[in-house]
Amino acid sequence: MDMISATERERIINQMKRDESKIVNIVLNDSNQVAGEIEKANHQGIFLVDGRYYGYEDIKEINGS
Repeated sequence: MDMISATERERIINQMKRDESKIVNIVLNDSNQVAGEIEKANHQGIFLVDGRYYGYEDIKEINGS
């Protein structure tokens, strides 16, 4: 089971603090991909503005713009 590193998690959180786009593409461990705008992230996972939540344990990769 792949998990994102603490470094990547911190990078995402820092990216969210900028005024740029918060749109991300998330690749899940089951190879499904989802995209959306980040509302917030905490130590447990990422919350998207449409109400979806993804825990870091379920995330294989995060690609932001």
